[in-house]
Amino acid sequence: MKVKFFNNKKYAAASLLLMIQSCTSSNYVKKEVIANSINNLKTPEWVLNSNILLEEQSNVIFIHKVNLNGSARPDSCVSIARTQALAEMMKYIKNSVTSSGQVEDLNASSDPSYSSLTAFLSQGNISGAKVTTTYWEQTMESDDSGVRPIKKLMCAVKVNIDKGVLDKQMRDAINGAPGGNPEIRKKLLEAQKTFIDGVGKKDSDSSTKGE
Repeated sequence: MKVKFFNNKKYAAASLLLMIQSCTSSNYVKKEVIANSINNLKTPEWVLNSNILLEEQSNVIFIHKVNLNGSARPDSCVSIARTQALAEMMKYIKNSVTSSGQVEDLNASSDPSYSSLTAFLSQGNISGAKVTTTYWEQTMESDDSGVRPIKKLMCAVKVNIDKGVLDKQMRDAINGAPGGNPEIRKKLLEAQKTFIDGVGKKDSDSSTKGE
């Protein structure tokens, strides 16, 4: 009888756990687009892409996103994204080049060519870059508990620049500073070329460079 009673307790506990899991699953709030700027309630593929730096034809495309509370205005969200996008693109490029294997082991921070490149990228003096596409969407999704629905707002913009123009401006910035260590200049040019050649590659490390 004791064995039978123990088995009944185990059965009851398992049943209770199954009921809890079933209730939690049925109450879980699935993310859903409830409004967007293209009026079809479908997020564009370029927004969903995990890479933030892409190549389209001969252009470099940088994608910048902003997430706000669902009560925020979409036009304000897009405006914020447009304002931030170029600076974020420059920061991403600077981090990608200066933290590369060609440069990171060198004591390059005080070298004229290094300073010239980082100043060029930090100041956002790049020419030819412009926001070409904007998008926003409101979603209904779960809060941290997974069961309470809340509204959120996300917007994204594309910054577009000709790949050849970006390549030339970066090389000019590196070569434009007189003096310095020739080895550092060489490594910077190698890192810059590696970055340009790697734009749009499927497995590029785009998720951490801009942080």
